[in-house]
Amino acid sequence: MSPLGWGIVLSCLGCALLPGARAQFPRVCMTVDSLMSKECCPSLGPEPDNICGSQEGRGQCMEVQADTRPWSGPYVLRNQDDREGWPRKFFHRTCRCTGPGRPYKAIDFSHQGPAFVTWHRYHLLWLERDLQQLIGNESFALPYWNFATGRNDCDVCTDQLLGAARQDDPTLISQNSRFSNWEIVCDSLDDYNRRVTLCNGTYEGLLRRNQVGLNSAKLPTLKDIQDCLSLKKFDSPPFFQNSTFSFRNALEGFDKANGILDSHVMSLHNLVHSFLNGTSALPHSAANDPIFVVLHSFTDAIFDAWMKRSNPSVDAWPQELAPIGHNRMYHMVPFFPPVTNEEFFLTADQLGYSYAINLPAEETPGWTPTLLVVMGTLVALAGVFVVLFFLQYRRLRKGYTPLAETHLSNKKYTEEA
Repeated sequence: MSPLGWGIVLSCLGCALLPGARAQFPRVCMTVDSLMSKECCPSLGPEPDNICGSQEGRGQCMEVQADTRPWSGPYVLRNQDDREGWPRKFFHRTCRCTGPGRPYKAIDFSHQGPAFVTWHRYHLLWLERDLQQLIGNESFALPYWNFATGRNDCDVCTDQLLGAARQDDPTLISQNSRFSNWEIVCDSLDDYNRRVTLCNGTYEGLLRRNQVGLNSAKLPTLKDIQDCLSLKKFDSPPFFQNSTFSFRNALEGFDKANGILDSHVMSLHNLVHSFLNGTSALPHSAANDPIFVVLHSFTDAIFDAWMKRSNPSVDAWPQELAPIGHNRMYHMVPFFPPVTNEEFFLTADQLGYSYAINLPAEETPGWTPTLLVVMGTLVALAGVFVVLFFLQYRRLRKGYTPLAETHLSNKKYTEEA
């Protein structure tokens, strides 16, 4: 991924005609026989024996081994949620490479736990691949937005990039932007929860932003990123939004950037979403805003920088007792074919991509002129003490008696004479 390609990605996102949406599962598996047999292992291409692309070494049809280790967190809908044991509610055998969920509140398979970093990484890679196919360029890379400016304005919120604010209504996108008529979907979460139904994808209004920077709030700083990268542990119990000194929780933004828990403070990723406000402010609607892509590309760049510096073992990711969906071997919901969190707990170059940015480590204070003067003075004083000690030593060797040890006589001068 690179900082380049803004024009291409904006052209793709802003075009009026987009290809039709694909289904959650391969269409060929949406038959009575496949659903009854709970097997989704279609052939690749015209050859019927090329199951899952096995003849090309692409994959195999295998039994889905869903993670059954205990989880933690506020999950009380056991056996009621299609995402539990993903994707075995639908298929027991699927293609394995070399689903719709239900919108209950307080159950988040992509936030508030270790899978925050891997889920968003996989989501971005799928989007990048889709855009490569759309424009016919396999070398295309998603851009990122370095949001660590410490400023109280969004420097990519311009009409040339992701849309400035309208003059007459600053919560809407400028009419000079390609995103001025960008419509959003799946924003009415309370209504879906009330009806216990899925979003049907109908438009629910225009994209909105209302930058809270107008009220003196500021974006994260480079120092915040350095503090976050200095944390040693990937995550810590209870592997939730109240974990402390956890790199993942600090990056997600529930801790301060240095890992100290403060329920009144948001940092890094969460702070940026909150700063943008409007559609970006809530997890269920944030992906409607195109800025979501470049925001999370940079978040992934921070994750990659930590992975390279820390070189964690796979055991740094909890095998159990994380919230549902966040254990190491849990399949990420709702991706299909199934893939575990562990498979993306790697550096970016191990997955075939890299970032054109080098995030600096915490800086060591330089030798300022004032510090040099102080150090010089201390050295000079030390030299004076050494000289005095040496002179005193010589006096003692020559027989001089220290004044404090001199015994004075009571005789008068005339008596001695």
